[in-house]
Amino acid sequence: MEINILLGKVPPKQLSSPVDYYKVVHNAYTSQYLQALGIEPLDRHRRVVSRRAPLQKCTIEATWADGSGVADQLRIVPPQFLAGGAKPGKTGKEQFLKDIQSDPLIRALPPDTSGIYERAKKADTSAAPQKYGIKERYLQALSEMSVQDHKNSVGADSTLTKELEDFQNHAKGEEGPVHRREVLRQWGKDGFKELENLKRKFILPFACETPTGIAIWRANLPQVQVPSECVADLKRPLCVTLEQIEEEAADYAENLFPLELLSTSRDPLMFDDIRQALQSSELPRLIGLTSHLVYWNALGHLHLPEHRLPSSTRQSLVLTIQDVWTKVIDSPIIRKAGGPARGFYVPVFLLFLKWGIEQAFRSQFRKLLEETDHGEGIAQQLVAHINVTIMGLFDPDCAAANFGTLDSSSEAIRLWRKLHINQMKHGLTPATRTIVREFRTSPMMLLLMNSDGGPSDPKTRKLLQKSSSESVMTVVGTPAEASGRVGSPGRQARPRLNPDRKSTLYYAACSRLSRDASPGGKSTKH
Repeated sequence: MEINILLGKVPPKQLSSPVDYYKVVHNAYTSQYLQALGIEPLDRHRRVVSRRAPLQKCTIEATWADGSGVADQLRIVPPQFLAGGAKPGKTGKEQFLKDIQSDPLIRALPPDTSGIYERAKKADTSAAPQKYGIKERYLQALSEMSVQDHKNSVGADSTLTKELEDFQNHAKGEEGPVHRREVLRQWGKDGFKELENLKRKFILPFACETPTGIAIWRANLPQVQVPSECVADLKRPLCVTLEQIEEEAADYAENLFPLELLSTSRDPLMFDDIRQALQSSELPRLIGLTSHLVYWNALGHLHLPEHRLPSSTRQSLVLTIQDVWTKVIDSPIIRKAGGPARGFYVPVFLLFLKWGIEQAFRSQFRKLLEETDHGEGIAQQLVAHINVTIMGLFDPDCAAANFGTLDSSSEAIRLWRKLHINQMKHGLTPATRTIVREFRTSPMMLLLMNSDGGPSDPKTRKLLQKSSSESVMTVVGTPAEASGRVGSPGRQARPRLNPDRKSTLYYAACSRLSRDASPGGKSTKH
């Protein structure tokens, strides 16, 4: 038997995922195989072909055409015909039908239920003799099997049971991928589309490109400008529940987050560990807390002054966010990872956090943000506030806002060049950025050291002055302080923390330092 499959000419730029082409070839192969035997290509017949004559055991020859990204024609010889044995026709068809009849997965018939009712009612002498039809006997047997299944399931491992069911379905040839930690996920068009969406919103340098040019992320971002007809809707503070955030975050991390497209690593276990960490209980809490901070930074001006977020509450919110962030990056998965992997985890967590914040806003204001007149403009302003808030809280130098895999494209190189030119216009030369990053402390330590006028030692004050960050101080300050109405011109407003808040921040900073100084941790500069 010989099967020929014509694929046609496909330009390299229009190539789809390997999984899509495998499905096309597999369907064509099983269909032609069955047709050569004179058997109708039903799904259950295809599954038998997949088990008895899989593509992996076939001899495949490819013919290529100029300018095509895939083979023009495939010649496939199934394994049972390699030695010139059975020929297609009556003998092959009979053998195939015999295989179907002997297949235990297809020949699963219900047990003989004849006499069940008679035996069950035999002890009841008061009941009049009664004959039961096939339907009644079938229902009784089904009920007994269901009861027995429940008895057998007592104390069973649900995870193991689910895994066995998945592999059983996979063995039957039923559609639907079986995810295993050892298998690297392959993304199709939907994965690349989601990656493009994340790039345009949250990943440098792509997120800095606007219709009017390149816009750098800077502190003191103006608050969201809202049309008068939308004020009433946006004056309702966020009320998304933690359970809703957990459910949406777990579904996105497991099924929609194109994690493998953000790295050149091909280690499926590493990606599976990251997905497990993204579904931790602390990350949804961090998404909820940061979403509230973004709301009051971006939309707080819509409320009356007496109804806005007080400065003390804002400080408590920021300190809680820092404490939860310490727990997130202190997960066992990050602690046991090596240096390159740790450098990949933090950008992934921050990207996932940004997505979660935007999703929280869309969950509550979905109708408004999808409106054709004003929704897109408001959504873009909210995304800008999300980027600036995350920068001020965790990444003042935007060192974790990009991915090396994406920076190698020609588009990224062009945008980085434009972004650096724009930064130099604002005084951020390469030398200035290098000096600032050399003496940079973490945002947590910077808030602690600037909370009461700064340290008394002049050398420490000098080092902190070199590492000061306007974006970090702006996150803690109120909108009035952020706009420069507090303090002298050119000086940053210092947050005033009471002893309890300073103590909380101090213990969180010490916990972070002890973790980084531990043998399993990676030393970082504070």
